Amino acid sequence: MKKAAVARGDRFVKVEDPRTVWVVERVVDVPDPILHVQLFQEGRPQRRRTLAESVLRDREFYQKLN
Repeated sequence: MKKAAVARGDRFVKVEDPRTVWVVERVVDVPDPILHVQLFQEGRPQRRRTLAESVLRDREFYQKLN
């Protein structure tokens, strides 16, 4: 498995929706050369999404919060 450039607990917002914060829950271990991460919405942990790590790191789509 490749090493992820993002880590559990990292927080991101979508560029088009900066009020919704997404938190990295885990790196998904799938038999695919493209790394994926599972996120949950801060304050609404039942709302989840899985994204390719490259999409999450693309500043046109998401921005990492400090």
